[in-house]
Amino acid sequence: MEEDTVEGTADLPSFLMINENREKINLRDFQGRKLFVNLWATWCPPCRAELPSIQKLYNSTSRDNSEFIMLSLDDNFQSALFYFSQEKFNFPLFQPAQNLPELFNVRGIPVTFIFDENGKLIYRKDGSDDYDKDKFREILEN
Repeated sequence: MEEDTVEGTADLPSFLMINENREKINLRDFQGRKLFVNLWATWCPPCRAELPSIQKLYNSTSRDNSEFIMLSLDDNFQSALFYFSQEKFNFPLFQPAQNLPELFNVRGIPVTFIFDENGKLIYRKDGSDDYDKDKFREILEN
């Protein structure tokens, strides 16, 4: 089922993640900037298919206004790290440090959430997409 939501229907959850340097970071620490959160895994072909377009979006937007959270749902985080290095992806990669919050308990992946500076959900996409589009640059930059 594909779903695009553009209403402020949910708040940015408090949720601990672990980054590539094994540091624990709370998702809420990113509040104050637009936040692009993508739930994905290396074993998911639609997830892998959309990653190059996410990389292009990441490269064409400013970190002053927005941040990206690529949340790997792989059982082995090393698999995700290896995949990113092989594909030369350089956006931030994280793994859950605790159970997923209710908002992220989804039926399938990939799922993308975009939160505004106040932590309100402004966009949700269940399923893959091409994120190398002006529509997404505008959401993240304005």
